[in-house]
Amino acid sequence: MVLRIEDVHLQYGSSVRAVQGCSLDVGEGELVSLIGQNGAGKSTLVKAIMGEVPVASGSITVDGASVASKSYSTIRAGVSHVPESRGIFASLTVGENLRLGAVTRKDKAQVAADIERELERFPILRTYWNRGASLLSGGEQQQLAIARALLLNPRILLLDEPTLGLAPIVVDLIFDVVVALREQGMTILLVEQNAVRSLEVSDRSYVLQAPGKVLGSGTAAELGRMPAVVEYLGFSPAEVGVTR
Repeated sequence: MVLRIEDVHLQYGSSVRAVQGCSLDVGEGELVSLIGQNGAGKSTLVKAIMGEVPVASGSITVDGASVASKSYSTIRAGVSHVPESRGIFASLTVGENLRLGAVTRKDKAQVAADIERELERFPILRTYWNRGASLLSGGEQQQLAIARALLLNPRILLLDEPTLGLAPIVVDLIFDVVVALREQGMTILLVEQNAVRSLEVSDRSYVLQAPGKVLGSGTAAELGRMPAVVEYLGFSPAEVGVTR
């Protein structure tokens, strides 16, 4: 498994439990989604994968290496994260942001070609190459954030609420990109409140319920046979058209 989370407990301070006994895995080339309501602990779990939230108990490993190890590095492990906040550098231009996405790479000769690849994927970034990132719309900033993350040529891509607050046309674009990346064999963990769209594109999904407990996992068809999941989501995942 590329990513394995085993019986993980996360908490803020001494009493606030954000994730309680969560286990999940993401295999090579899989697109796995993590869905659930606000406050279910989805984003906190992603932050723990990135080492931004300490693990109270349990383990998180990427290719067998513990993220809690002092020698662990998300860059060396090839983990790219597009946070809910997007994390772009607002004071820099689009071009400068993209170049920063590849700053740790050693294959400098290939970087220009990979930047061109992302400009073809997101044409608006070519149009606004010299524009300050702070002047972009929310949807344009999200495209920039994803393109920059992909320039690491990641082993696994973590997308945290990539369509939150975006116009429907941009939501469609983002999901189209996610599907294309999956078809190219990229390993992806997708965190989304848009449960229907996530189920449509994912190989498997985990349904998270506060405080960070896995209510059910499996394919859309398998989740549809779990009454607790159907009740929680308000619809049967088995009725979702899967785009694979």
